[in-house]
Amino acid sequence: MTIAPGTTAFYDRWAVDGEEAARSAMSRHFESAFAPGARVLDVGCGKGRDVVALMDMGFDAWGVEPNEAMRTRALARDPRLAGRIADGALPSLGLPFGGAFDAVACSAVLMHLPDSDLPASLAALAAVLRPRARLLMAVPEMQPDRLVDGLDPDGRAFTNHAPERVRSLLAPLGFEVVKREELVTTSTDTRWRVLLFER
Repeated sequence: MTIAPGTTAFYDRWAVDGEEAARSAMSRHFESAFAPGARVLDVGCGKGRDVVALMDMGFDAWGVEPNEAMRTRALARDPRLAGRIADGALPSLGLPFGGAFDAVACSAVLMHLPDSDLPASLAALAAVLRPRARLLMAVPEMQPDRLVDGLDPDGRAFTNHAPERVRSLLAPLGFEVVKREELVTTSTDTRWRVLLFER
């Protein structure tokens, strides 16, 4: 897919001066969601903090990220990430690192996809997974009045994807929801939901 210029520009800036907590809010779910030592792919890994967190927890973690500046920062973050971060974007993800993952983590990614790309993107996530696998997502919903012509206030492409639509698209691929909860953040205009699927 072609990534919207405003989205690329935002993440080029974020790679340099975006402030992140040491651990993402989703990282607290990793140990309960994934089997010990699981091979996990972080799709949209950004500056690599969740890949590092996964490795620190004993997982065999890998990441894909479409933004070159973010990949560069990820590789500078921790020497263990050398060879574990690749260029990749939905819906044309392919089989990074040979596929056959036990689990996928995907946080703050689906929102940048138009609704028309959602079915193919979820199918791409399913394709990198082994027959029995788990898929952990953090999916945002921004207040609609904050979105103008498909862009958020930062100029990023942003589409609200209802959790029920995500569930309905993954069901034919053999996935069912095993956990769903609100993710508590400091944002007042965006609700985050954690969805854990199992096949």
